[in-house]
Amino acid sequence: MPSRASPPGRRRSFDPLEPFADKTLLKELVDALGSFRWKLYGPIPLRFHRGRPTKYEFDLNLGVVHVTEQDFKGLSDIFHRLNEAWGTRMTFCIYPSKDRAREMILNVRGSPRAPSEID
Repeated sequence: MPSRASPPGRRRSFDPLEPFADKTLLKELVDALGSFRWKLYGPIPLRFHRGRPTKYEFDLNLGVVHVTEQDFKGLSDIFHRLNEAWGTRMTFCIYPSKDRAREMILNVRGSPRAPSEID
C-alpha cells in the first residue's frame, strides 16, 4: 500500500480487488484515458465495449487505430500513477475486436477476480 494519504473521495471501505466499484477511482481513470493524447490521433472519444464497467474490469472500443510504443508508454504511466495513488494493481491490454473487423479494444483489468476469456 502507498504511504501517502488517500485520494479525495476514497472511502475507508475501498477494496483494491474491486477497484471499479469506487466511482471516484473509475472516474479518475476514465477521465485520464479520455484525455490521453494518442501519438497519431490525439484524444480518442471513449466508447465502452460490451457494456458498462464491472467492479473488476471494463473494455473500451478504440476504433481503428495503430498503437505506437509511445502510446504504450503513456498508458503505462497513467496506470502506474493511479496504482501508486490508490494501492491497486490495475493493468491493461489491447486486442482486436471479434465483433468489428480492424477495431481495437482496450481491456482494463482492476483485479485478478476478473473473469478470463479464452477462445
